[in-house]
Amino acid sequence: MGTKKLILLVWLVSIFTFVAFINATEAGTYPTKPIKLIINFAAGGTSDFQARLLIEKAEKVLGQPIVAINKIGAGGTIGVSEVARAKPDGYTIGTCNMPSLCIIPQMRKLPYDPFKSFTHICAALPYEYAIMVRADAPWKTWDDFLKYIKEHPGTVTYGSVGTGTTNHLTMVRIGKTLGLNWVHVPFKGGTKETAALLGGHVTCINNTKVSVVSPVRAGKIRLLLITSKKRWKFAPEVPTMLEKGFDFYQESYMSIIAPAGIPEEAREKLERAFKIAINDPDVIKKSAKMYLSPEYMSGKQYSEVVKRLYKEWGLVLKELGLKKF
Repeated sequence: MGTKKLILLVWLVSIFTFVAFINATEAGTYPTKPIKLIINFAAGGTSDFQARLLIEKAEKVLGQPIVAINKIGAGGTIGVSEVARAKPDGYTIGTCNMPSLCIIPQMRKLPYDPFKSFTHICAALPYEYAIMVRADAPWKTWDDFLKYIKEHPGTVTYGSVGTGTTNHLTMVRIGKTLGLNWVHVPFKGGTKETAALLGGHVTCINNTKVSVVSPVRAGKIRLLLITSKKRWKFAPEVPTMLEKGFDFYQESYMSIIAPAGIPEEAREKLERAFKIAINDPDVIKKSAKMYLSPEYMSGKQYSEVVKRLYKEWGLVLKELGLKKF
C-alpha cells in the first residue's frame, strides 16, 4: 500500500472513530437542557398539584429543570394533543388523565391515536372522587338528594371537569341506572368546577379530593357519595357507590406520557426519575396532607391498563349511546 493510501486510510479510520465517539457521548448525555411538562388541567387541581410536587424531585434526579405549563380544555385532550405533536426527543412530556386515552377518543375524533401516538412513562396517581353539594344545601345525605332529583326532574345541574371525563360519564351512568333527569355543565378544571358550586351556579359536582379538600374542611362543601372504590379517610361517614348498591365505581389515573418514538435512553431516565419522585418520602408526606396517595406503575404495566379500560369504557359508551367510532 502506498504512503498516500495509508495516510488516507488512517485519516478515514480516525474520522469514523471520532464520529462514533461523539455519537456515543451524545447518546449518553440526556438530558442536556430543560424539559417541558405540559399539565393538561388547570392550576390548583389534582393533576397540577401532584405533577408540580413530582417534578421538584424528578428534575433533581435528571439534573435539568422541568418547566410546567398548563394547557387546559376539552376534558384534558388539548394538553395531551400538544404532547402528541411534540418532537419525540424526550424534551416534551406531559400529564395525561385516563379518559383522554380510553374514553374521549371513542366519542369524537382527536388529533392523536391513543395507542400509537404516545410513549407511556408511568402512572403516578390514582384519582379519587365524590359527589358533593354546598354545605348550606338542604340535603344531608345521598338518599335525601336522590329523592329531590327524582321529584324535580330537569332542574338539578351537575358539574364536571369536562365532557367525556369519568366525572361526566359516571354521573351519566348513575343517572341512567337510577332513571334521573339532571343536566350536565362542563368546566375547565377542578378548581373552576368547585368555584361554580360555591357560587351557586350548579347544584352539585363530581370532583376529586385535592380540588375540594379545603372547602370541605372549612365547612363550605358537603360530601354525599364517594364515587371511587374506597371511603375517604377525612370523611369516613360518607358511603361509597358500591356500598349503595351500584355495580361499578369511578376509576382513573394520572400518568406521565411522551410522544411516541422518544429515545429509549430518555424513556428509561424519565421513568426512573418519576419512580424515585413518586416513592420519595417527602412527596408522600406532602401528598398525604392533601389526602392523595401517589402510586407508581411502570409504563409497560399502565399500557395494559389503558387497553383494559378502553375496552370497558367502550362497552359503557355503546350502552349509553355515546360511542361514535
